[in-house]
Amino acid sequence: MARTVTMLAEIIDAACTGCDLCIKVCPTIALSLRDRKPSEMGPGKRIAEVDPKACYNVQNCVEICPHDAIVMHELETPFTIGTDVSMVDASAIEDLAARAGLPSSAGICVCTETTVAEIAASILLGADTPEKVSLATGARTGCTEICAHGILSLLAAAGHERKAPTNTKSQFQMYEMCGSLWSNVGVDGAGAAAIIKDFPSYPVALELQELHELQTLKANAKV
Repeated sequence: MARTVTMLAEIIDAACTGCDLCIKVCPTIALSLRDRKPSEMGPGKRIAEVDPKACYNVQNCVEICPHDAIVMHELETPFTIGTDVSMVDASAIEDLAARAGLPSSAGICVCTETTVAEIAASILLGADTPEKVSLATGARTGCTEICAHGILSLLAAAGHERKAPTNTKSQFQMYEMCGSLWSNVGVDGAGAAAIIKDFPSYPVALELQELHELQTLKANAKV
């Protein structure tokens, strides 16, 4: 689902200290630091700068700035973001979703109503990091938290390991993958007995059966 961006972050030169906290929390890496120009009066030798094409009105930067050096203003011309699922072969999307253990039709980002299929399509079209996925689809530009696991799962299923953003060594921008039942079952269903024993009150057998069926479909699709 396409998301419409209506606001843009703006740096208040006289208040920005160049602390870089805003950079660490932006899911699309719309912010960077540069040397302050002589005409830009203010504290610190460096100042934050906004890439208007990558700023999706997330507002994490506004919330974390300790000096109130960032404000949002309305765009004269709003723009939409999203990935056209029809640009990618449907079977390839289904295969990637199955490998990640996620239904392709399910919503993955509550805030932007982005589906698993759209995230998968963006990855198959070249988005190989969470930040690139966010730029391509708009996912993770709301609360920036709930959909992180799903995005990372799809990236991992596509063979893309989680790497630190190019503009900072920090992983501060998002949570990492959490443990899941899916990661404990192989293509042959192995591992079920031990998990069932450890969680007797949970319908693990049914869950693993469904997951195993998905993995079987994935394996058969590659034959």
